[in-house]
Amino acid sequence: MIDRTETRDIETEICALAGQIAAASAQYLILVGEFDVRRGWAGWEVRSCAHWLSWRAGVDLHTAREQVRVAKAMRELPLITSAYLSGTVSYSKVRAMTRVATAENEASLLQKALDAPAAHIERLCRGLKKAMRPSRRNGVDADPCVGRWRWDEDDGSLVVSARFRPEDGKRFLAALTRAEYERTRTEDEAEGDRAAPAPTNPVPALIAMAEMVCDAVASPVVSPAAEVLVHIGDSEEAGRDHAHFDDGPGLDDETLAQVPCSAVMRTVGHGRLGRTVRWSAKSRNPSRTQMRQLIIRDRCCAAPGCGRTRFLHSHHVTYYSRGGETSLDNLILLCGEHHRALHDGYFFIEALGGQRFVFRHPSGTEILHAPAVSGDAEDLRRKCNDIEPDAIIPNWGGEGLDLSYATDVLITNWRQAA
Repeated sequence: MIDRTETRDIETEICALAGQIAAASAQYLILVGEFDVRRGWAGWEVRSCAHWLSWRAGVDLHTAREQVRVAKAMRELPLITSAYLSGTVSYSKVRAMTRVATAENEASLLQKALDAPAAHIERLCRGLKKAMRPSRRNGVDADPCVGRWRWDEDDGSLVVSARFRPEDGKRFLAALTRAEYERTRTEDEAEGDRAAPAPTNPVPALIAMAEMVCDAVASPVVSPAAEVLVHIGDSEEAGRDHAHFDDGPGLDDETLAQVPCSAVMRTVGHGRLGRTVRWSAKSRNPSRTQMRQLIIRDRCCAAPGCGRTRFLHSHHVTYYSRGGETSLDNLILLCGEHHRALHDGYFFIEALGGQRFVFRHPSGTEILHAPAVSGDAEDLRRKCNDIEPDAIIPNWGGEGLDLSYATDVLITNWRQAA
């Protein structure tokens, strides 16, 4: 015989915990949104806030991407966020609503969420998203293709601006997306993130495209503009070596130290009279055998939390320009982002000998590959004790969802309100 009283107690406890979990997850996503806005993840050159969550918080990458999307949307939806914090709507409902909610329509969506189960809200929001999709524009003349580039005189950076015809722009975005797939490929994602859109920041993918072209297409010997040349010569005034890109800006010491690690760059040596005396044959880079050994040993970018497997640089832990050897005890694989972050001083690497390395913050604290996740469940529950046991239960009478009717009514009401 089943004790019905005990079963009802279990049911009440489940619903109470569901409300408390909703309130706690709302606070969690608010913090994630704030962390993302502050780009707290960017100092370590992690690819995104989602990848930081996967590394530091132990969240599956797909789930982390969705959490970041919801967290960003919640910052513009105060009514939904308030209801979420009070434990009256679940993450599933909030996740669905944030796909279509705006400041103008969130109140009516929230009312639907309070009166219907999560399955109905998911179907309704999918239908709304499809119905609200903008129609295609026809017969619009595109501006002609035009583009410019220049070296910035203040900081030496390259500035590029461009405009594409629609068909060329789509081809460009497709190339960017493919380059981004390759650039962000990790050991666990052999095929890349196939669901991701074209990158919102195209610069890293453009750099990857440039590396692919420079590696795959041989440069004409008579075309120095098609090579990445670094001129190094003696400066009688400064009493030391000075360097600059061919027909480009000068290089500081850290950038010059990073140059030998890149396989697409060559150095041109000059004497005091300006005569070219040496053309590098990339001898500073590891041999093919050493590179094979590095890939077998490291498999991917060795920076904790990264995992990229494409466009890797063989970095000299003790710089080659400062006497570091091209040996496995002094070489480590880094992706372009972490390589630049290293030379920018965001972290440093300590060689322990025997091909063992430790990553450290500038303060000297070790950066762990798999940080421990900790928390106080009892403290969290105490904070959520003011959530009513039935807060998460919707005001639903069991009626079905007429998706077409509900979608039409909501969109009509929103248009009239606008």
